Amino acid sequence: MTKILYGVCGEGLGHASRSRILIRYLKKQRHEIYIVAGGKAYEFLSKEFTDITKIESARLFYQKNQVRLLPSIISMVYRTLIGSVPSFFRVRHLIREFKPNVVITDGDPICHYAARLTKGIKRISIDNPEALIYRKYPVAFNEILAWFTLYAAVTLGVFGAEKHLVYDFFDEPSSDKRVMFLKPLIQDGILRQKPGYGNHVFVYQTIDAGEDLLELLKTFDETFIIYGCNKTQSDGNLVFKQFNEDEFYHDIAQAKAVITNGGFTVISEALYLKKPVFCLPINNQFEQILNGKFVEKLGAGISSIRVNREKLNVFFDNLDQYKKNLMLYTPGNQQETLKQIEEEILSMISHSSNCK
Repeated sequence: MTKILYGVCGEGLGHASRSRILIRYLKKQRHEIYIVAGGKAYEFLSKEFTDITKIESARLFYQKNQVRLLPSIISMVYRTLIGSVPSFFRVRHLIREFKPNVVITDGDPICHYAARLTKGIKRISIDNPEALIYRKYPVAFNEILAWFTLYAAVTLGVFGAEKHLVYDFFDEPSSDKRVMFLKPLIQDGILRQKPGYGNHVFVYQTIDAGEDLLELLKTFDETFIIYGCNKTQSDGNLVFKQFNEDEFYHDIAQAKAVITNGGFTVISEALYLKKPVFCLPINNQFEQILNGKFVEKLGAGISSIRVNREKLNVFFDNLDQYKKNLMLYTPGNQQETLKQIEEEILSMISHSSNCK
């Protein structure tokens, strides 16, 4: 049995939801897991797992569909220098008590650096933002600051990790032996669906991010099922639903297309279900911008910071072509991906033991 300390980033729920899939699998393989997480990730994971400690977590500041870079940078610096110190020593104490064989971090730098300063513990970084380090893509002039901010945060956050497992949409392997690309992990509720192409468009947005979008959607002769606005009601052709896992999975699986922000999880689910995607990344949030670039590279849809009637018309007019392109997308075999991750963990532990 392997003892694994698992750190999870608390910004959003994407890190937590995919970590839950991997943690469940590793527990079934009789590995002992202790989780450290902050923010929404702690709230999400603590509902299912008892071996979990709450730590500080960085957060981004949003205003009308864009990240406010300066407040976000100031917050991250403050939380790193002030708020993260108690969490760092809490994790250091936990490492001494738990004595993990390996530390896995999904976007959590506190766990990573606490382990880095402990002799003999190997570290595995497993996330999707690292694709911006190891994949090629264009960066527009007005994206440079957002790109640099994320690049610096990701690079420093996992500096010195012995292995980098990167969730990614493409099949080309890395030439760097430390890096392995993996297809995204998909929730069981999505895996159980039998996808079809119904008469509605699935929309995942928030009120702050989607006010202009919602007014625009009212002018189209389409039915839009909308999640993320925290209400259940109908407004003409707009059908708002509060989140319910079963309904959410069914509605996205039977949609003719998906309109969403640039979050990795929903895009991964849409691609798995072969749904054309209109991606609306949050401005200055380069992880979402990059995911949108990858959607366009796959030929699976359109990515745009701002939406208008012309862009939506182009999207709806080309749904058949996007579907055709999506037939070439390979989501991978989830059980094989999970087994592959476990093998990397065991290989690292075995190598570490042999080096002692």
